[in-house]
Amino acid sequence: MFKLFRNFLIALLLTFSFSSIVRSETVIRVVDWQSGVGGITNAYADFIEKFEADHPGTKVEYTQYTVTTYNEFLKPALSSGQGPDVFAVYPGPDVDEVVNAGHLVNLSEAADAEWKGWLGNNINIPELGRNGNLYMAPQDAFTEEIWVYNDMIADLGFELPAFGDSYTVDEWVAIGKAAKAKGLDGLMFGPVESWCVLDGFANFVNQQNNNYPTDVLGQAYDGEISWDQPMFRDALNAYKTLHDNGVWRADSLSMDYQVQAWGKWIDREGVGIYCNGDWFISSAPADYNTPDSLGITMMSYPKISNDSPATYNKATGTNLGVNANSANLDLALEFVKLTNSPWASSTFAGYGQIPANLAAVDMDALAASPNLLFNDGIKMLATEGRNTNIYYSQAEPMKHLYDGIMEMFLGVTSVDEVIEKMNKVTGYSG
Repeated sequence: MFKLFRNFLIALLLTFSFSSIVRSETVIRVVDWQSGVGGITNAYADFIEKFEADHPGTKVEYTQYTVTTYNEFLKPALSSGQGPDVFAVYPGPDVDEVVNAGHLVNLSEAADAEWKGWLGNNINIPELGRNGNLYMAPQDAFTEEIWVYNDMIADLGFELPAFGDSYTVDEWVAIGKAAKAKGLDGLMFGPVESWCVLDGFANFVNQQNNNYPTDVLGQAYDGEISWDQPMFRDALNAYKTLHDNGVWRADSLSMDYQVQAWGKWIDREGVGIYCNGDWFISSAPADYNTPDSLGITMMSYPKISNDSPATYNKATGTNLGVNANSANLDLALEFVKLTNSPWASSTFAGYGQIPANLAAVDMDALAASPNLLFNDGIKMLATEGRNTNIYYSQAEPMKHLYDGIMEMFLGVTSVDEVIEKMNKVTGYSG
């Protein structure tokens, strides 16, 4: 009887001890919208492995959403007080909402000298902060662009533009018609994600901006200048021309970018993919990006005309902020700091992801990797030309512009009507 009681007591103590260990484990929850971006996924796996090794008893749970589903999770979670410890915020109106609600730690105040040294000038990125303070730590950088399959372009009888250049709208129309004759799309397009529409529009406007580097689109969103100007009209007409001539399929209007458009381009249903970027370098088809041969060319958005200046959309990609209400605030800050370290930048690069924080990184070594598409991404970031702001916080005017362009695609409104509507909603009085 005593032996039986002794065994029972030992089992009970072991169970209690194990339960205590499990309960004492600290969990840091990290979320973002990078579902399907292999470079981010793989790099974060390494970050988590190192962080957990450096912080025994701590576990990091990392969850990825798509752009279209992310806020469906994040905003209710924050509002209910059940938000993750570390999370990304999409630049633009969401930043104002989350910062004003007090959900984010001010990183300009929280970061130590070492962390600030790693960030360099990135601590002043306007779209990741408010009122001169940084709230989201940048992770990767990109040029937003079009990617094309080289062999498809050649098969259609066209020549690739010089590196850093791009095709005109009219040339894309010709490519689209040639592609359609072979049962292909000229471009895969996912306009359900509004940024895929608005960012291209911003590029078109900036090409025609006679006051560059003044942010004329920002002025128009604020109602300071009229929308009834050639640069805005030309941008709308560029979209209308591309759509009406079938450069992308008609049912693109119901497709998202991150899953559907990208997936169809991977399956080679289209020559190019619109509003793509360096974030997908690690997910590019392996057969078209080998150490010996590169079968993909990246280029900027369509040029309004042959005379349009080289105009790019270069920015930071994903980011991470720290929940001001986290029960594990110090650990959350330490995790985000790790992702900005020189070691993390090298890890990003190793997975074909261009790191945002380059202050302590050897750029020459970075651009000499065996990943040829990654090397072109570094070169594109360094290519001179106009740069386009793509992150705005004027939520209502942006929504009306997006709706107007989509209605124009559907043929239920005109360029003139979109312009008239934008002057009205932005309060431009003339």
